[in-house]
Amino acid sequence: MKGKIFTGISAALMIFALFCGAAGAAGSPDGSDIVVKIDDEIITHVDIEKLIENLDPQMAVMYRTPEGRAAITEEIINARLFTIKGLEEGIDKTPEYLEEVERFKKHALMKVTIDKMLEKIEITDDEGKAFYDGNPDQFVQPEQVSARHILVPDDDEMEKVLADLKAGETFEDTAKKYSTCPSKEMGGDLGYFEKGQMVPEFEKVAFETEVGKISDPVKTQFGVHVIKIDAKQPESKINYEEVSDRIKGYLMNQKRSEVYQAELKALKEKHKIERMAPEE
Repeated sequence: MKGKIFTGISAALMIFALFCGAAGAAGSPDGSDIVVKIDDEIITHVDIEKLIENLDPQMAVMYRTPEGRAAITEEIINARLFTIKGLEEGIDKTPEYLEEVERFKKHALMKVTIDKMLEKIEITDDEGKAFYDGNPDQFVQPEQVSARHILVPDDDEMEKVLADLKAGETFEDTAKKYSTCPSKEMGGDLGYFEKGQMVPEFEKVAFETEVGKISDPVKTQFGVHVIKIDAKQPESKINYEEVSDRIKGYLMNQKRSEVYQAELKALKEKHKIERMAPEE
């Protein structure tokens, strides 16, 4: 079943592989970088890594695994085999092939032109800090509580829970014994949460209960809960260092978009564009 996760994008990988650079050019002198040989042609680790770099970032994460690299290797092998077949059959001399080459050249020229236009854009630390200081509301960590709970279906079952807690059984052991929530395996631990993440009835009691205390039973749509508060964290400001990379990434995308749109506007003003009415 695992192998099937790759089949949906194999066509896209083949396209990337077909236009990968010449194989083996950056291989190690001792051949240790070679992954596969096809006749006299080699495929190297560098070829595979370059292909992964060209993928969408989220997809690239999936392929930076042994299984992912193996799948990409197979796609490169498949692509190279069909390339060899095309050369043997003279496909590289056909009008269809030459038309595809021209189409690809135009696409490559567009891509490299845009990349060159955007590659010198930088975001300085001063710009990042200025955005951080100018948008304080975006960098506030709301008040949080760390809580455990025991969830049971009804009041009768909650009576048993309260009796065991009153008799001195730990909250964690009682949760493992009675709770119907998956958190029972961790002694009812829900970790930290902020307002808006839990149902209102539960949230109200959790934020009002003191640290170390166990609440009275509270009813929600899920059943009857009893809540123990382990810790609280007051609202705080997130340090710039914690979010600087995220801020710079946001500003970089924003600046690139501005430069791209400005250049596009200038090009449209420079060149005559005639839009023909579509045929009826």
